[in-house]
Amino acid sequence: MEDRNARLGECVNLSRRYTRLLLVKEHADPMRAQQKLLDTGRGHARAMGHQPSPIQIETLFEPDEERPEPPRTVVLQGPAGMGKSMLAHKLMLDWADGRLFRDRFDYLFYINCRELNRSADEQSPQDLLSGCWPESRVPLRELACAPERLLLILDGFDELKPAFHDPQGPWCVRWEERRPTALLLGSLIRKKLLPEMSLLITTRPSALEKLHRLLEHPRHVEILGFSEEEREEYFSKYFRSAEQASQVSSFVRDNEPLFTMCFVPMVCWVICTCLKQQLEGGELLRQPSRTTTAVYTLYLLSLMQPRPGTPTLKRPLNPRGLCSLAAEGLWHQKILFEEQDLRKHGLDGVDVSAFLNTTIFQKDIDCEKSYSFIHLSFQEFFAAMHYVLEGGGSGPGPGQTLAGLLTEYGFSERSFLALTVRFLFGLLNEELRSHLEKHLCWKVSPHVKMHLLEWIQSQAGSQGSTLQQGSLELFSCLYEIQEEEFIQQALSHFQVVVVSDIATKMEHMVCSFCARSCKRVLVLHLNGAAHSADQEGSSRRTSGTWASSVRSLKRCCFSSSACQHLATALTANKNLIRMDLSSNSLGLPGMTLLCEGLQHPQCRLQMIWLDSCGLTAQACEDLSSTLGRNQTLTELYLTNNALGDSGVRLLCQGLRRPRCRLRVLW
Repeated sequence: MEDRNARLGECVNLSRRYTRLLLVKEHADPMRAQQKLLDTGRGHARAMGHQPSPIQIETLFEPDEERPEPPRTVVLQGPAGMGKSMLAHKLMLDWADGRLFRDRFDYLFYINCRELNRSADEQSPQDLLSGCWPESRVPLRELACAPERLLLILDGFDELKPAFHDPQGPWCVRWEERRPTALLLGSLIRKKLLPEMSLLITTRPSALEKLHRLLEHPRHVEILGFSEEEREEYFSKYFRSAEQASQVSSFVRDNEPLFTMCFVPMVCWVICTCLKQQLEGGELLRQPSRTTTAVYTLYLLSLMQPRPGTPTLKRPLNPRGLCSLAAEGLWHQKILFEEQDLRKHGLDGVDVSAFLNTTIFQKDIDCEKSYSFIHLSFQEFFAAMHYVLEGGGSGPGPGQTLAGLLTEYGFSERSFLALTVRFLFGLLNEELRSHLEKHLCWKVSPHVKMHLLEWIQSQAGSQGSTLQQGSLELFSCLYEIQEEEFIQQALSHFQVVVVSDIATKMEHMVCSFCARSCKRVLVLHLNGAAHSADQEGSSRRTSGTWASSVRSLKRCCFSSSACQHLATALTANKNLIRMDLSSNSLGLPGMTLLCEGLQHPQCRLQMIWLDSCGLTAQACEDLSSTLGRNQTLTELYLTNNALGDSGVRLLCQGLRRPRCRLRVLW
């Protein structure tokens, strides 16, 4: 296959490059389905609570304990860049090589939904299948006699035009019958035609609810991306040199957010592409990339740098045209662009060759050129750029204005605009803004930040100064900008912040980063996903959860590294008097960091819960010292920690110190 942005004639072997993805069986829940590019570490986080059943690609159509009959329809869902299409292509390759499904399927057809948008207005099932069959004659008679031996792959349901999402009958039931393409596809999905055949449909979660209305009893499988081991495997496969692979692995592991983001295969590919070019230039630049926006910006900058032995790449002449093309396409859910679309936005095909794939399509006897961004997430990235560049973010339609974008988005992580808005926040980071201006001469408007702050303030006013609905989504946006002063201003309009269902490693990182900026927040409640408090704990803590100046971070699955941010919060927020850290794996390193904050003269904490935090006798040495120095702490809860006799003796030493004010030790 040809790699994205490959040199002319350069190809990679799919079998050698492909890295196995983590798949789990999931129950369909459209309201819970979220479009999360940063949905990292989910498999590890869920091990703490709800754990879906893992599944292998070989058993997608096999029965199990919940389903005694083999499923006829499998929905493969995953956020942007998670590897859905790559998995579909690998499935086809393995089937063709006789390594997969040969005992189950004799025929396999692959339909690219993106290309289907450009197909004829009307066609028959025979026409549709002929377009994806390598020979001149489709074996219709064989298919009709044994439809149960047919597997039809629909790749990218979310990329279909809206007309495809809810077609109305009468349905197509005969091979030769010509019907509108949307109706024909609906007939196949609803099993009105060939009900015994098997379907594999890939989609982003944002379109899951629409798809769910068309299906009966599908098996839902979610792609969780790369595990840590698989990320290392991908590095070794991407870089042919073992030395380079090791160098890149060490570099990425040293940057925890960067390594975490590599859980998303598309982001992993972008990072490897950038680092490969840096290695070819002689060194790895120690350029921090803590956010997805930073990674994509680094990739954009790398496109502008000439590869060794190649001529200098021509700088795009019309960035506003490219960005407005992306934004208009996003609003109209359009991902394929014709030359007339480019001309409409003042673009020439040559000018955008670094960013757009050129594809030749056959339509009747005509040969038409069309263009698409190398991945939908890149279209969303450039759409965000449209709203931040000077002179951008304006136009006749509501989708062309920043106000229209934010109104439609509305803090909703299920919005098709969610990733675009995250990119928008990230592009306002001063360091990234400086890179864009210095290397590309693209100027970011200084007024967008103020517009965002005013919008957040209006949201706070409409919600009574309480941030609950969409709170995690707003935190994710604020994390992308990576500027504490801006985040403090944004959150200063809220008195109560409630963030629920924190399930992933990246979400913990996001919440930890934003929590330290909640200096004016009276109540900050962070709650881990898929966990419920025990009866004793809830009765003891619920009364304090909504009291003034409380932070509840019970069962949020964060590790010891997050305690550094918490220690900072203890010294910065003078209103904070209660903190619940129960059921988090703090360990000795985390406890040491936390005690540094507790011993600070500015700390005003009165009550802290450390139940089930994995503490041992060693941690009691720091706690004992803290008890002797902190004059405000009156209640300490240490239930379900293996302190032992030696730990208790150390605690008693602290209790005997004259400055200790502790009244309750549980």
